[in-house]
Amino acid sequence: MNATREHQENREHRETTIEGVRLHWVRAGSGTPVVLLHGWPQTWYAWRKVIPELARDHEVFAVDLPGLGDSGSSPRGHGVRIAADLLDAWRAELGLDRVHVVGHDLGGPIGYAWAAAHPAHVRSFTLLAVPLHGFGLSELIARAGLWHFGFFSVPGLAEQLAAGRERILLEHFYAHAMESGAIRPADVDTYLSSYTRPGRLANGFAYYRNAPADTAALTELARTRLPMPTLAIGCGRAGGPAPLHSLGQVAPATRGAVIDDSGHYLPEERPGPLLSLLTPFLAEADGP
Repeated sequence: MNATREHQENREHRETTIEGVRLHWVRAGSGTPVVLLHGWPQTWYAWRKVIPELARDHEVFAVDLPGLGDSGSSPRGHGVRIAADLLDAWRAELGLDRVHVVGHDLGGPIGYAWAAAHPAHVRSFTLLAVPLHGFGLSELIARAGLWHFGFFSVPGLAEQLAAGRERILLEHFYAHAMESGAIRPADVDTYLSSYTRPGRLANGFAYYRNAPADTAALTELARTRLPMPTLAIGCGRAGGPAPLHSLGQVAPATRGAVIDDSGHYLPEERPGPLLSLLTPFLAEADGP
């Protein structure tokens, strides 16, 4: 395990190899552990605005998902259940007991699979800005006209068309958030420094291509309701209450809210309102 400290931000960048996969994460703070799982097309950096506040009372781990950011590719491929099992093995390697899991976008279904498959190791689960495979995702895709799910699912096509044009592709997805200044040009450059590396776009598309298998896996996991506290937060300008309706199907006691003035990139667009909901939830879930 290697570590380098960023003194000015009190963060550590670390990495270790789990089951042949190099995982990179950022750590800050102390207390009950909270694991933050980002979405696509992002990295751990998506959590930069919430890490300092969460680190006041928790040990925060913002992980690059397998195959993305500075994490290595998985020889088993890239899918929601594959990533969830790998992350639980990572948790065990670090000697962490029960962790809070917070997932945004792609990190949401991965976090759910982690909580459902390994409930004894997850203290609470929070779903941000996305419904789950098999529990509202396909309906949202159809209702909102989310064309990229179909485009990315065609083997080999998207990466060939995007090669050398990564900025054009990714800025399309960041565009609405960029209008509010939440994702600045410098932030796009940071993301592009990762997604222009060989294989990074293909790894991201692989998660989309694995959707049928992940839908089957999540449907099977949902046969048992989640036992831990759960929170779902939607975005008024992107999907609305879809995460609440979705998580409520597999965890009936789910608490929920919608941040009306947020687009899809909730941790970057509205970190303050997000923290106002997440911080007390985590404190209560910490228990006595």
